[in-house]
Amino acid sequence: MASWTLTSHLLSINKEQFTRATQSAFLESAASGTLPKKTISHWLANDRLYMLGYIRLSGELLRILQLPSKPTGSKDAGTTEVQLLDWLVDALANIRREERFFMEVAERYDLDVDITEPDGVTVQGDRKLEGLKRFEKLFGSLTTGNANNDLLPWLEGAVLFWATEKVYFEAWSWAKRQAESSSSKSLDSDEDNGAMRKEFIPNWTNEEFIKFVNTLESLLNEGVQQAIGQDEKRKEQIVMRAKHVWGQLLDAEEAFWPII
Repeated sequence: MASWTLTSHLLSINKEQFTRATQSAFLESAASGTLPKKTISHWLANDRLYMLGYIRLSGELLRILQLPSKPTGSKDAGTTEVQLLDWLVDALANIRREERFFMEVAERYDLDVDITEPDGVTVQGDRKLEGLKRFEKLFGSLTTGNANNDLLPWLEGAVLFWATEKVYFEAWSWAKRQAESSSSKSLDSDEDNGAMRKEFIPNWTNEEFIKFVNTLESLLNEGVQQAIGQDEKRKEQIVMRAKHVWGQLLDAEEAFWPII
């Protein structure tokens, strides 16, 4: 029997909601090339604002990592915290690259991803998806919450990053499978001229992305296992904290897909 891991435990609960968060009507329409540009533009604008919260939470997690004073050898991967540091540095580079990709594709396909007021700063409140509002609340709670927790102060942040990346990858992988099984009409005949099926879906389902997600999953599970040892009380405490974030994350992810 496979050994227990935190991520496998989380994936074993809230299964129906996980399915709803990864198999929405929006994704199905994206896979068939029937999403109007206006709908895609609105969603991309919200996804870009989600990235800003992601960046801020990365900074908070970097701040609270308890990095060792003792140096490690060049061949030593270091502690979980050191490896999380490396992952976060890569995550920040990835999210900035992703934003540039968004803007480049938006310009080529004539997608308007600006939902700010005329001042160019204030976001139009009524243009925010409910999912974005939930993400902003969740990001905010974690940047002010468990930094002083002696037991894995980085836990909530790491769970959130793994969970949101996992759901994102699974969602677009499902969309890719739908696209592959649908009729083989020309991408240029799509309502978005192929933006989703030609650009975005391949970008969000590549091997590099899943390796990135799996790296964090391994770090999270290893760090949790080291902290738990054989202590069932610690395990229960960690699971409760992780389940709280997991539930909120699924709420946000499910509400992030526009209703069509």
